[in-house]
Amino acid sequence: MRCRLSFVLVIGGILFFHFPALSEGGELPPPLFSSSYPHGRLTLASGGDPPQLFVLSKRSGSLFQVDPKTGQGALRLTGIPRPEDLNVGARGRRILISLDESRSLWILPVASGPPQSLTVGLNPGQIVRSADGQMYLAARAVHILYRLSPVSDRPDGWTAMGDIFPLIAPDPKGDLWLPLSRGEQVADLNPATLESRKVYDLDSCHDPSRVLPLASGGFVVGCKNALLVLDANGAETARLHLRGPLSRGVQDMVLLPGGDRLLVSFGKYRTLNLYSLPDLTVISTFHVSYLPVRLYYFQKWPTLFMVMDDPESDRTRLSAYPLSAFGSSSRALPLVRHSPSPLAPPALLPRAVPSTSSPRTHS
Repeated sequence: MRCRLSFVLVIGGILFFHFPALSEGGELPPPLFSSSYPHGRLTLASGGDPPQLFVLSKRSGSLFQVDPKTGQGALRLTGIPRPEDLNVGARGRRILISLDESRSLWILPVASGPPQSLTVGLNPGQIVRSADGQMYLAARAVHILYRLSPVSDRPDGWTAMGDIFPLIAPDPKGDLWLPLSRGEQVADLNPATLESRKVYDLDSCHDPSRVLPLASGGFVVGCKNALLVLDANGAETARLHLRGPLSRGVQDMVLLPGGDRLLVSFGKYRTLNLYSLPDLTVISTFHVSYLPVRLYYFQKWPTLFMVMDDPESDRTRLSAYPLSAFGSSSRALPLVRHSPSPLAPPALLPRAVPSTSSPRTHS
């Protein structure tokens, strides 16, 4: 086990130690379940009352309703032509499915009933649900983001980004955060107007593909060559250069409960790294049997769902792990130890060196 001392503070002759709860590196424990699907994109979404887990298989054109505890699934819909993404409406009554290489969005009731087809933007891709329940749709071919009407599910507003934005992430305020691949930027969109609050320039961060806003302000962004943390003003506070086996870049990443731990998968690499935020110190490394391509955490369940490619068997795996397998948040009460020397100065371990690049943002 790797152990890292976050800080030691001397107050009135008492040493306050703060240790992050760490996980064992190496192999993860056996998953809660592991299911097999035809090789190809798997997309997960949750919603409904009581909460349900849905799995969309692009290869088979099928939607499954899955028990999040056992992985047992029931076929919900089949014959979907080139499904790309799905999400569940805020009230949990409707499932939305985008169809690649089309202009169509399918809407179907969560409970039962046939789908209804709506005409939307060219090549509909990611479907996003913001914190306030508003739904958005990315039209990838024309780099347009649509806002969907909560009544009709049809587009009722749009904005043209003029750049590729691979995956959108909402924050607790309802803002939308987009990585802009060609311009090496991150945009923060106002959900009411779909205008940019700010566009943050990234310094030598090639092909940013994933951005996650942080509760403390700022964001973490994964690129082809680096993993970066920027504060709310756009100043870079930590950078991890991706070299060696990590050189294919960030594949996916997810914030774990507490908001101070980041789990990251990398292209063509059967390993997950767990980092401490905001300094990007490595907490643990986990080796897995297949290639992890998507990571999902839903607040409804204490579970991390991992989609992994198994090309040798022409299958894609869905595995579920308890969050306890990745330790716990370091935001806990400090351990208290009596100090042998009240005059001893505070001892700090070296942190990741912040970048010297200056903040560059556009309002």
